Amino acid sequence: MKKKIFYRFFAVAMVSVLLMFAVGMVAVNLNGKNVVRERLVAETELASALLTTSDEFEQFDRYSNSDDFRVTVMSLDGNVLYESDTNETLANHADRQEVLSALAGTPKAVERYSDTFGQTMTYYAVKTTLADGTDIVLRLAIKNSQVASYLNVALPLLIVLVAVAIVVCLVLANTFAKSISKKFVEVGDSLKSLNKGQYVAIDTNSDEPELYAVLNEINDLNANMLVQIAKKEQERQKLSTVLSNISQGIIAHDGKNKIVFINNSAINLFGAKDDMVGKELVYLVDNSVMYQQITSGTERFEVDYKEKQLSVFCKKADGSLRQTVDCIIIITDITAEKAVAKQKSEFFVNASHELKTPVTVMQGLSEILLSKQLDDSSKKQVERIHKESIRLASLIADMLKLSKLEDGQNNEVCVDVDLRAVVDEVFAELSDQIKQKEVNAAVCGDAVIKAHPKKIFELVQNLVSNALHYNKQGGQIDVSIDNNKDKVVLTVKDTGIGIEQEHIPHLCERFYRVDKSRSKKTGGTGLGLAIVKHICALYKANLSISSQVDVGTTITVCFNNL
Repeated sequence: MKKKIFYRFFAVAMVSVLLMFAVGMVAVNLNGKNVVRERLVAETELASALLTTSDEFEQFDRYSNSDDFRVTVMSLDGNVLYESDTNETLANHADRQEVLSALAGTPKAVERYSDTFGQTMTYYAVKTTLADGTDIVLRLAIKNSQVASYLNVALPLLIVLVAVAIVVCLVLANTFAKSISKKFVEVGDSLKSLNKGQYVAIDTNSDEPELYAVLNEINDLNANMLVQIAKKEQERQKLSTVLSNISQGIIAHDGKNKIVFINNSAINLFGAKDDMVGKELVYLVDNSVMYQQITSGTERFEVDYKEKQLSVFCKKADGSLRQTVDCIIIITDITAEKAVAKQKSEFFVNASHELKTPVTVMQGLSEILLSKQLDDSSKKQVERIHKESIRLASLIADMLKLSKLEDGQNNEVCVDVDLRAVVDEVFAELSDQIKQKEVNAAVCGDAVIKAHPKKIFELVQNLVSNALHYNKQGGQIDVSIDNNKDKVVLTVKDTGIGIEQEHIPHLCERFYRVDKSRSKKTGGTGLGLAIVKHICALYKANLSISSQVDVGTTITVCFNNL
């Protein structure tokens, strides 16, 4: 940069010096011409004043072959009476501009090329009268080469001045380049120190107020940047510490499946080395099932890995982050949770089986007692026992169904199931309750899916049963079946009491009830939608619930990839 500044400054200075030299040469030339013309005019006026007779023409012979002057005497009609530099007969000069000007009474110097002498000359003529009354024109001419004498005198001085100017330009250009580049070097050193976290301020001691202001602004900006860099570094260290010590494994890779970030938990989980950043993901994930699921874009899945059960969540990056990070992988070890869930499920099943026998006995004994003649008080108690035993038996049956679904017990062969026929069968089974509540139940559409009839019946029965139990007296239940190429959509819509929005995410949890007192009155077990959710998961169907209080609820099941 210093060289560029030097060369540019020196080039500008040299152009200026050469221009001044050219202007000086032109000025000297013009001045020389003016001097020559003034001398020519003065000599012509003097000669005309001294000339009185024609005999005196001979005194001009001293100018013969002279570089000073050429003298010509002419009559008024332009005929040459005397010529100092030639004896030849000259042509009539009446058409010469200087002669015409002299005859007009406005003599002036005229510069013209002379064919006689083969060079440019300056002419000046005046009209004068001799003593005998004869009018003549006296003309003096001088060669323009006389001007060169002035240039020869001035040229050495101009050359010396140009040489001095060049030396001064070299010195000034070097000094200026050093001064400017020094400030840039200081700015560069300041930025380098900022990058290293050891900021060094720029010296703002300058005589130029504009430069002083700029350097101060740079210092302020660098100081603010240093503070921001320190804050960002602290935040980075915090984030790095948290991510490195979090129990979940976190991996980030780019669009070419190269690892750009990995925390300690992920390194320990896969037994990898610390230098995995920049390597292909396949060198880290040594489980083909997991690697295929991750690279295929599966968002959430579970996988068995070296006697562990892992839950993997893949999140695609968005925004400007996509330039460096394509996907973030979060791996959670759920082995302990699965073990606890299995123990709970086993206890759930065992307890259900153990309760099934005494509940059946209670239900049978209550039926026997109800067949006997009892007083009103005893009969009410027995009826209550019988009702609760039936409800408990239904609860145990749902618990066993749910346990089987959670254990993945799906050994049944899938066959073609007519959804319209299943809905009609459910309506027939619940016909008494539908009539009792005066609900209008309708179904439209039909479709066939591959599934086990019993499970689809349980799914539809739970959905319609909920729509009936939580409906209003004289309400409406609409079941629609839409067959759209590669998917079948089953929709159950009611005009019931509706559900608040905060409860909807929890509706498929076991034993979750929005209104426990109402659920008890309707005989609900709190497991219906949990069973529906597991059946949907079994057939990879999508379940969605929308509801509005005092308007109704709509539940949609979408069976894909049929």
